Amino acid sequence: MKKIAFIGTGNMASAVIHGLLSSGSAKPADIILFDRMTSQYERFAGIDVGIASSIADAVQRAEVVFLSVKPQNFEEALTDVKNAGADLSKKLFVSIGAGISTAAIRRMVGSDVAVVRCMPNTPLQIGLGVTAVCRTGNVSDEDFDFAAGIFGCAGMVLRLDESQMNTIIAVNGSSPAYFYYFIDAMVKSAKAQGLDCDGIVEAVCKTVIGSAEMLMRSGKTPEELIRAVTSPGGTTERAMNVFRDARTDRTIDLAMRACTDRAVEMSAAFGGSSDDEEHPLTPEEEADLFKKKRGRPRKLTPEQQKRLEELNPPVPDIQ
Repeated sequence: MKKIAFIGTGNMASAVIHGLLSSGSAKPADIILFDRMTSQYERFAGIDVGIASSIADAVQRAEVVFLSVKPQNFEEALTDVKNAGADLSKKLFVSIGAGISTAAIRRMVGSDVAVVRCMPNTPLQIGLGVTAVCRTGNVSDEDFDFAAGIFGCAGMVLRLDESQMNTIIAVNGSSPAYFYYFIDAMVKSAKAQGLDCDGIVEAVCKTVIGSAEMLMRSGKTPEELIRAVTSPGGTTERAMNVFRDARTDRTIDLAMRACTDRAVEMSAAFGGSSDDEEHPLTPEEEADLFKKKRGRPRKLTPEQQKRLEELNPPVPDIQ
C-alpha cells in the first residue's frame, strides 16, 4: 500500500480515512496526517496513524498527497508543498478542492505534477458516497485506479473528463441538499395537514430510499415508474398535475444550471480550467482573484429571474 499524506483532516478526509481502514485497503501505518487544527486528530484517537509536524514533513514521507483543505486555504497549502524540498514529480496528488482545476494546482505548485481531481459528496461519510474523478495526462492507469479505489471504499466512483467536473457538482456534490429540501417540504406539509406523529421523517426517508432502490433494480425509466404509480383520476395524478403546472422540472433545471455556473466561477477565480492555458495567471494573480470572488453569492440574471417567476408564480404559505 502506498503511503498517503492527508493535508487537512476535516469531515470528508476523515470519512475517506475511516473507509480505507475499515475496508482493510490501508493500515494505520500507511496514513500520515497533517492539520493546522490539531484538535482534528481526536477523530483518530486509538488509531496508530502517523502525525506530520508540517506540510513539508507530510509530503516528504508520502507517495500520495491528499489535498483536503478548504479552497481558501489552497494557496497557503500549495506554497508549502512547493517549498517542501521533495521531488514532486514522483508524487501523486489527489484533490477534493471544489472548483479547483488540475491546471490551477499545477501552477500553484510550480510544476506539472500528476493530479487526480475528485468531487465527492457528503454521504461518503456513511459509506454511500458518489465521487467523480478525473486525471491529468501523466497519471498512470495504475495510479488512477489507486485514487479511484480510495473513494470506492466508501461508495460509487464515476470516471470523467475534467471538462465535465464542474457540471457533475450539480449531480452529486450539491444534490444531497436538493433531496433534504424536498424531504423537509414534505414533512412540513404533512404536519400542516395534521399528520404530526413520531416517525414521519423516517417514513419519508424510507419512501425515498425505497423509490430509489426500485428505480435501480427495476430496469425501468423514471417516467415508466411514475406512470405505474399514477392512476387516472387518482390522488397521485392530482399531485403530479400541480408539479407539472408549476413547471417544477424547469425549476430544477435552473437550479442545476446555477450550481454549474457557480462552479465555473469558482474555477475561474482560482485560475481557470485545464483546457484554458493560453493566458495563465501567475500564482499571485490567481490568489488575489480568488480572494476577491470567494464566497460571493451568485445572482440570477434578469432574464433568468423573469423566467423563474413566470414558471413558478408565488403560492400562499400553508397555514
